[in-house]
Amino acid sequence: MKKTLLSRKEIEDLDYYDFMSYLGVPYFHVGGLTSTKELAELCRINEESKVLMVGCGAGFSACFVAQTFGCSVVGVDIAEVSIRKANERTKALGLEDKAKFRIGDAYNLPFEPDTFDIIITEFVSQFLDTDRAYREFVRVLKPGGMVGINEMYSDADVPPEVAEKIREAEHIFSEITQLPFSLPSPEEWKSWLEGAGLSDVEVHKHKASVKAKEFKLMAKALGGYGNFARLFVDLMIGMTRYTLSSRKIRNHFRKLSKGKGILMRNRSTSKHVGYVLAVGRKA
Repeated sequence: MKKTLLSRKEIEDLDYYDFMSYLGVPYFHVGGLTSTKELAELCRINEESKVLMVGCGAGFSACFVAQTFGCSVVGVDIAEVSIRKANERTKALGLEDKAKFRIGDAYNLPFEPDTFDIIITEFVSQFLDTDRAYREFVRVLKPGGMVGINEMYSDADVPPEVAEKIREAEHIFSEITQLPFSLPSPEEWKSWLEGAGLSDVEVHKHKASVKAKEFKLMAKALGGYGNFARLFVDLMIGMTRYTLSSRKIRNHFRKLSKGKGILMRNRSTSKHVGYVLAVGRKA
């Protein structure tokens, strides 16, 4: 895809998600395309489904869902660079008739009531007032339609020293993104979906791990292992370049690594943290 070149100052001024989209990071959610496919299956997406992905980022998951299930997908995000990248991706993949992207606010979606069959978020609800957002999701969802979320969790009961480490990681991610960030329990995710009026709510817990089939799905979504390798190399080059040239970005990556280390690599915390795939139906 064509890369819009920005100056170092412009790049430093980007918010977290716009910066990651500019680098070419395909997605942010734990579980990758493996979890995206499983969530889509839980939502029973098919060729007739009209899907809305809230917080779509650069459109990687949305295009993957459109390609895999043959459905129609609309993606919204508040990050302008992300939406520009998503539209570039759609054109590059020849999916203009299946996937469309626009700027949109999760609290005020630019759609009429009862518009979509399925609404999905991935690593988005963590940063939202779920009461406001989920009620807005339900507004634009057709009767009988489903909401599906892929979000991180921490167990409800953890030792005090583990809880303190998790709070430290939450603070780091909130500082990086400049958004409120917390790791609710699976029980809380369920209660919030039910509180929005959804029924038949299911919550499936998963541990954060990279599965072998993830690389196969990534390669397929990118059009082959050659493209997958090029994406990886481009990401490494971009991250190295900006890390070396900008103290601000260097500190940004250092904090990001620390936060991920606490949640994913620390033995005492990682066993209490993972992601949920949760779905609920509009009556």
